[in-house]
Amino acid sequence: MKQGLLFLFLLASLSLAAQNITGTWYGYPDLKTNRLRLEIQISNTDTRYTASLKMPDISQELHPATRVSVQGDTLLLVFPEVGVACEGICRSDSLVTGIIHWGQYAFPLELNRHPVVFHRPQTPQPPFPYRSEDVAIPNEADGITLAGTLTLPDTTGKCKAVIIVSGSGAQDRNNTFFEHKTYLVLADYLSRQGIAVLRMDDRGVGQSEGNAATACLPDAISDTRAAIAYLKMRPEIHPDSIGIIGHSEGAFVAFTLAATGETPFIISLAGGGVNGSELLLMQRAALLKANGANDDFINLYNGYMRQAQDIVLQTGTPEACMQRLAQVLAGTSLAGQEASLTAQLFNPAKIELMKYDPAYDFQQIKCPVLALNGTKDCQVPIENLGKIKEGISANGNTHVTIISYPGLNHMFQPARTGLPVEYSDIEETISPQVLKDIAQWLKALR
Repeated sequence: MKQGLLFLFLLASLSLAAQNITGTWYGYPDLKTNRLRLEIQISNTDTRYTASLKMPDISQELHPATRVSVQGDTLLLVFPEVGVACEGICRSDSLVTGIIHWGQYAFPLELNRHPVVFHRPQTPQPPFPYRSEDVAIPNEADGITLAGTLTLPDTTGKCKAVIIVSGSGAQDRNNTFFEHKTYLVLADYLSRQGIAVLRMDDRGVGQSEGNAATACLPDAISDTRAAIAYLKMRPEIHPDSIGIIGHSEGAFVAFTLAATGETPFIISLAGGGVNGSELLLMQRAALLKANGANDDFINLYNGYMRQAQDIVLQTGTPEACMQRLAQVLAGTSLAGQEASLTAQLFNPAKIELMKYDPAYDFQQIKCPVLALNGTKDCQVPIENLGKIKEGISANGNTHVTIISYPGLNHMFQPARTGLPVEYSDIEETISPQVLKDIAQWLKALR
């Protein structure tokens, strides 16, 4: 009997080793807020296994595993650089099922031998009927140089131009996500319509100088001012016809510079019409609602989050913030999460966002405004569109146009729920109707 048990144990311990786990494995886990492609390379030397992880939707960087454990049919891979661990059962040479630990959360995981390939039919392909030039934009006020691409229509005389300003987070000049390139598609379309477009890498991203970790709304405003100054020096561009297209938080940049008269027209793509703190609460409510949460839970949760946001704005250090949050959240459903909430909210980008209130800028905006929003937007809900119209029109500005797009999400893609987790699976990068409406509105401006 003991020999039989020993024989079964040896079979179990050899089952994974008998299968070929070396080579490349691919995963595409649902992380609830989004999905990410994983590429895991496993190698075997004479003495041990080694592994590396690449997440191509974030970067091409390889992250080495500090632990590769093979016990029976169980495989464990730990990648501490990115806070990821994968644990699963090897079903065959081509299938591992298990879980992925992402920070403090765990999600189902399947690894197989088939790469996930995205299809992005709208991505422009050469030859192009316009000139494309990589440019350097000096921001002398802040002592940095920004990198971007300027597309110039093949026309004679000076042309109208727009600067695309990205939303929150570190974005490259194309707003690349899951191989979508929203701003490239937009720039291509507009330049074919006779409009010059400047799109830039955010601070500390791509070839732009600066610190992405500390970049915030005032920095984006400063960088956009530098971009306006740069375009005014270009002989191909009319210096009095340089507008701003602000996407999401980028719309706040457009509102600020329109209020000070530094731009003659602006376009808001899914921009907020309320203060940043309120916008975060609206966003959480929309995301929770789309995930199936009921109104009672949403109201309770956002009640705690409103207190947390107020504390962040009232305290001067992360330590003080964490201590105050611990006191306020004690005995609530968020008890014990003061560290993660502090990490999420107590940073320059979030603090400056929560401090900003567009109502003050709305009073001063006299130029033409086009504001667009999708009805399925869970990041900047559709209600913001009416707030923008109401706020700017109140000062007597009659040149405010708003357009609502049924079924489109925050990226202006056709969506089922509008949740960010869908972004990667939608092949369309941006609605053709949105592109058409933007171009028509710009060409109609005098």
